[in-house]
Amino acid sequence: MTENSLHLTLVRHGATDWNGIGRWQGWTDTPLGTLGESQAARLAARLSKQSFDTVYSSDLSRAARTAELSLPGSPLHLDVRLREMHFGQYEGVTTDAVTHDPDYADWQRDPWLLPAPGDGESLRAVADRMEDWASGLKGGRVIAFSHGAAIRALLCGLFGWPALPQPGYVLPFPYQLAHTGLTRLSRTEGRWTLMSYNDAAHLEED
Repeated sequence: MTENSLHLTLVRHGATDWNGIGRWQGWTDTPLGTLGESQAARLAARLSKQSFDTVYSSDLSRAARTAELSLPGSPLHLDVRLREMHFGQYEGVTTDAVTHDPDYADWQRDPWLLPAPGDGESLRAVADRMEDWASGLKGGRVIAFSHGAAIRALLCGLFGWPALPQPGYVLPFPYQLAHTGLTRLSRTEGRWTLMSYNDAAHLEED
């Protein structure tokens, strides 16, 4: 790694009980579920031979707890900018109920620029705060525990990927991100490179 270059690993938090029933979390501070703890334990075994200069996490407990279980004993820096998207009036609502809400179709015309109904965020706003955080990283090996929509919004912002409405899926991303999946980026002389996306080999059955 060249001087002042950055190697950044982004991790989606482990699963919660709300994930299992399709209930939107956003800024709602739901705890990590039993499945999520198991996923974090598998990730811990994988990360045990790696070293990081700094460990960051969203301040929401599902992300912070995933970090604590995955890298036990490592100093943890919480940052509100790593939070999930705020879903406004859809916080705590199931996907089925959201998709039948009268405001949903209008929001889905452009969820990148339009804020979620009920004082929520747009994905552009999420990307902006994630990019603000990432731009402040000086260099070295950094790992950050965040959230599914937030990580994908960051990638769209950094690389200019389109965020177009997807039939049958509530977020405008044609690619999934597994719980505790790893996404690796590098930055050298201000230029970002995507090294890998959604690496979840630690979740594969032995």
